[in-house]
Amino acid sequence: MVRPFFDFYNYSGLNRSVHLLTLPQEQIVDYDTRFTRTGAAATVYYRVTTNGDHPVTVTLADAQGQTVATGEGVHGELTVTDPHLWNVGAPYLYTLTLQIHDGADLVDEYSAPLGIRTIAVDGARVLVNGQPVYLRGFGRHEDSPFAGRGFDLNVEKKDFSLMKWIGANSFRTSHYPYDEQVYRMADREGFLVIDEVPAVGFKMAAAEFLGGLNQSFFKGPWIKQLYTRHLAQITDMIQRDKNHPSVFAWSLLNEPDTVDDNAVPYFRQLFADTAALDPQQRPRTFTLSEDDTIETSKVLAFPDIYLLNRYPGWYHCAGYQISDGETNLRAEMDKWAASDYHKPVIFTEFGADTQAGLHKLPSVMWSEEYQIEVLQMFSRVFDDYDFICGEQVWNFADFQTVEGTMRVDGNKKGIFTRERQPKAAAFYYHDRWHQLAQEGK
Repeated sequence: MVRPFFDFYNYSGLNRSVHLLTLPQEQIVDYDTRFTRTGAAATVYYRVTTNGDHPVTVTLADAQGQTVATGEGVHGELTVTDPHLWNVGAPYLYTLTLQIHDGADLVDEYSAPLGIRTIAVDGARVLVNGQPVYLRGFGRHEDSPFAGRGFDLNVEKKDFSLMKWIGANSFRTSHYPYDEQVYRMADREGFLVIDEVPAVGFKMAAAEFLGGLNQSFFKGPWIKQLYTRHLAQITDMIQRDKNHPSVFAWSLLNEPDTVDDNAVPYFRQLFADTAALDPQQRPRTFTLSEDDTIETSKVLAFPDIYLLNRYPGWYHCAGYQISDGETNLRAEMDKWAASDYHKPVIFTEFGADTQAGLHKLPSVMWSEEYQIEVLQMFSRVFDDYDFICGEQVWNFADFQTVEGTMRVDGNKKGIFTRERQPKAAAFYYHDRWHQLAQEGK
């Protein structure tokens, strides 16, 4: 039996619902939108794809069902005066309705929520509707003791309720696109989502796992076929999720090896081939592991924002050495600050495994007290560097993994238990994140 080469549990079978649809012969196949704002008006640029030649009409209605703009044709513009914008924590959703007509007959119709908002990167800031946003939130997994990887709407509703309670405003779909209902809920609740493709562990250890011991991952005989599949996965993700206002960035890989010169052609091609996939041109990025620093990474020119996964206090400089971990993390951030890479930095993984209910003073690793000390250390660092514009702790909840000497019935870095009960760290973040929100951060 082949042992999975990743730190989460995939289970098996069908994880999500399967729907059988009856569609008309001529139908709406796809659509996309993008937005601009000028003064007191917003323009919605739309493009509709059908498989026929009959005329298309477009209608935009507000939350009360009142029509605010109409258009004709498979592409065009809708002008909305005094628009209600979709904002983080304050979402507003219009309804976009597309119709195909054959004279007086309705051939096909499709309606979907639409949030008017803009996403931009300005220096080291992420802007939503022209205003800087500080991300507070989590890396997550589709995992629960009730349904495993299977999507459970009750669990998802509970998770969003807990994220709202704690003061979060964002999450990353680590390490794969989630069920479509997750994005719809994020649209309604006003969360920002980093949408991630299942490209995990493109590095030397994986090359060894694949049988290429002591071989560069990006020079392996698998790389051509892998690239084709990788690009297809990214294309599918963007194609599916491009119309969600909650999605503000695309993560193309998680913790690849970027210190190898052989990675450069792969990344250059990947970013070139994905440049035109998103009509809204949202930021593209990937996470950088501990080995991939501002001094060692060869591909820092490609992403629009930087996602850092760092674990001082746990995988190194742990326990009584935690102060050394903070010193080293600050030294790394000082190098980022002094560099020519003036782009936003978001910490997308950090934390410590914790056994819920284990208490110890002085604190020791695995205790709830130690988890808080690790998180406080990261908070001090985040607050001292202006280019850090987000913190997404690992993980929202404990999750199942394969068996191993480093895993006690799964990964225990959750701020909540796998059963969705709070650890002491949840109350720490509740106070911190609500205070940051009051400060406008």
